[in-house]
Amino acid sequence: MSGASFGQLANVIQEYQIFHNDSHNPQISPSIQLATTLYILGSYSSSTVRAAAQLGIGEGTAYLYLQHCMIALIHLSTRYIQWPVPGNEDFKRRRTEIEEESGFPGCVGFLDGTDIVLPYAPSFHGETYFNQKKHYVLNLQGICDSERRFSYISTGFPASVGDATVFCKTEFCKTPNTYFLQPEEYIIADKAYRVTRRCITPYKPEEPLASRVLEGYQEFNQRLASPRVKIEQAFGILKNRWRSLRGLPIYIRHRCDHARAVCWITVCIVLHNFLYNYEDDRRWREEAVRVEEEGHEEEIINEMGDIDEPLGMLAERQAGMEWRHWIQEYFLAQL
Repeated sequence: MSGASFGQLANVIQEYQIFHNDSHNPQISPSIQLATTLYILGSYSSSTVRAAAQLGIGEGTAYLYLQHCMIALIHLSTRYIQWPVPGNEDFKRRRTEIEEESGFPGCVGFLDGTDIVLPYAPSFHGETYFNQKKHYVLNLQGICDSERRFSYISTGFPASVGDATVFCKTEFCKTPNTYFLQPEEYIIADKAYRVTRRCITPYKPEEPLASRVLEGYQEFNQRLASPRVKIEQAFGILKNRWRSLRGLPIYIRHRCDHARAVCWITVCIVLHNFLYNYEDDRRWREEAVRVEEEGHEEEIINEMGDIDEPLGMLAERQAGMEWRHWIQEYFLAQL
């Protein structure tokens, strides 16, 4: 983070009441508290104990600074992580940028999930956090725009819940039409997700529709994979800048610790989006995809669905397959 960006962020948070009290001994400057917090968030598996020792301050003081800034930054989440109002200028701009870059008409975002590793085995329902890679993790779902800025996130589910199921439980999936204006608008995701009218995924080899369109579906899948790199880069940049997300230094012993982990992740995404207003991310992109793709495995789901699906999902999937077929034919017509 540059000095100018730091100054802007300090100005944004310094007015929050959490940094002021009525005591004769006022708190230390919010800038110093913010600098301590950014040091902790940006360090790999750096607990407040280690940060306090490295910064030459008390452990309790470092923890207090972190708590103050987390409270202030979490209040900024609705300002910096927001889905644009359907039909407004920001929404139209994002759609136009994606259409021009990817060629997908009506696309307004890219969806994927990632693991946030916990270095300490949770004692609070610990088995639910354990995944097939033998790590304890929290699931993070995100939708980004063409600038790799997150416009929607959902986090807090443990590793035992797969990407497709987590997304099915979000408001975005349950009430998709509230996030779009035109019937032709949608987001793009990988094959771990269910195809719906508002979420277009690749053809799977076993799908009957794939065999009916002969070789055209392979061309479609290749086209779909190219723009999806945006969300992989977004997750990679997020974890490169805020390296604490590679090993979240929180020991989950009860529900409050779980909530604190969710807040930690959300704060890092607030900072990620904030920096897009002031800094170029090119220096972070080179390693971004490599970090995100290491050990990344897509969850293969059954297209027949499961009992956790929202009502009407079967019709949504059918409409999604029909719309995906139309897009595929649109590309074939351009060849």
